Amino acid sequence: MFTMLIILGTLFAVFCLSANAVVMLGGGVTDIRGSIAGTTFSRSKSGNIARSRKKPVNPRSPLQITRRANAAWLATYWSKKLTEQQRTDWRAYATGTSWTNKLGQSITIGGNAAFMRLNTFALLTDIPIIAAAPTAMGHAGGVTIGFDAESDTSKIQIALPGGAFDKDVDFHRIALFLGIPTEPGRIATPKGFKYIGLLYGNLAAPMTFPVELDSAYTMRAGQLLTIRAMFKDEFDRMSGPFWSTATAAPA
Repeated sequence: MFTMLIILGTLFAVFCLSANAVVMLGGGVTDIRGSIAGTTFSRSKSGNIARSRKKPVNPRSPLQITRRANAAWLATYWSKKLTEQQRTDWRAYATGTSWTNKLGQSITIGGNAAFMRLNTFALLTDIPIIAAAPTAMGHAGGVTIGFDAESDTSKIQIALPGGAFDKDVDFHRIALFLGIPTEPGRIATPKGFKYIGLLYGNLAAPMTFPVELDSAYTMRAGQLLTIRAMFKDEFDRMSGPFWSTATAAPA
C-alpha cells in the first residue's frame, strides 16, 4: 500500500507538468487503468498515459441511448423472461469460464453479468437474443479478417475469414464494426465503431466470398481503416474482439 501511494504520487507529479503525460510504471506496478482522484490512466501506442479526468456531460448520443435501453431491456429479460433453470445454467457457465478485466487479469463474474456481456453485443448486431447459456464452457476461438476498402465507392470487400470461422458450419457468426477512418501517419486509438454487417456459416447455403459491405463512414484514399470483429460459434459462445486494418485505396 505504501509503495502504491508513492507511485501514484510520482505519477501525479508527472501529470502536473503536462495535460497528457506519458508515464513509466515501476515498484511492482505494471499497468493502471481507470481514474483515481481526478486523474485517468490509460494506454496508447506511445505507452502508459495519465490525463485529467473529464467528467461526462451526459450528451445522450444515439449510441449511448441505445446501450442504456439495451441494458435495461436485458435486465428485465433476465428477471422476467428466463426460467430459473436458464439462470442456473448461466451461473454455471460464468463459473466454469475464465474472464478477464481491462488489465488482462482473470476474474470471476456472475451468471447475470455473463448473460449481459454476450447479449449486449448481440443486440448491437443481427444476432438473435441468446436466452440459453452456451452449451460448452470457455469462449469462442479466434478469427482473422482480411479486407480491402475503396475510397471512391465507400465499399469494403471482406475476404473469407481465417481461424475458427467455418462458412459451412451452421450458427457460426462474425459481427463486423468499422471505426472512424484515421489520417495516414497519425497515431490514434480507433474509436467510433459502427456495426456494418454479419458474416454467417450455413451448410445448406454458404456465403460467397469476398463479401461486399457498405462503409459506415466516408473514406478518403490513404486513410487507415480498422475493423473490430466478434465471433459466435455453434455453442453460442462469444470471442473477444479481433482487429484488422487496411488502407483505403484511391479511386
